[in-house]
Amino acid sequence: MLKSFFELFKWRLIEKQKLEKVTRRIADLELETQRHEQVENVRRYHLHLLDVLLNTIPDPVYFQDIEGVLQGCNPSFANIVGLPRESILGRSISDLSTECQHRLPEKLFQQPVASSSRSGVTHVEGNIHCADDRLREFLFSKATIVEPDGKISGSVGVMVDITERKKAEAEKERLIKELQEALTTVKTLTGLLPICSNCKKIRDDKGYWNQIETYIHQHSQAEFSHGICPDCAKKLYPEFDLYDEKKI
Repeated sequence: MLKSFFELFKWRLIEKQKLEKVTRRIADLELETQRHEQVENVRRYHLHLLDVLLNTIPDPVYFQDIEGVLQGCNPSFANIVGLPRESILGRSISDLSTECQHRLPEKLFQQPVASSSRSGVTHVEGNIHCADDRLREFLFSKATIVEPDGKISGSVGVMVDITERKKAEAEKERLIKELQEALTTVKTLTGLLPICSNCKKIRDDKGYWNQIETYIHQHSQAEFSHGICPDCAKKLYPEFDLYDEKKI
């Protein structure tokens, strides 16, 4: 009888210990679940923050995995392509180019070389035939996405529309070229000109006297066409009626 009592007591003690162990395990699991929920909430918050930031950026932004498949983009990029984001994600640039009538040159979206992009951002410029049927020039700023273990998992790109800037630069270069050409061809007469009161010759900087038309031709773009005025015609050719008196 006593032996049976101790055996029952031992069995209950063992069951109590098992129960306490299970209770502690359940408490640990609940605590671990709470920690996971906290981490998940933080992750969701950061993802939401990233999504808001991405959608706020006015310039087109896109993400590609190591295979070149688009994993993310903002509305600005979708507007360039002319497709909703859900139709863009999970597809490559070549797939989109076929559907969008080759608006997206694949070479512009090539992922940067890993060895060079680790130390910074690479830049490339190119034209894209956008969904609004406009040909626009973009500056691509691209960088690889490197995981904490050093593994490259893809790349991110930001596209800046530089169409108007390029037009302004081209116009500026054109105006500068025209100005330079004008400066090399235009000659002007300035300052005090020493001129003979009788023969009207002009003395140059070297002390030589030149016919007035010769001097002006050498220092300007003027061309001369010689004739004779009515007064000189009467003086030099009185016997000829070179001018009609009634019209003078």
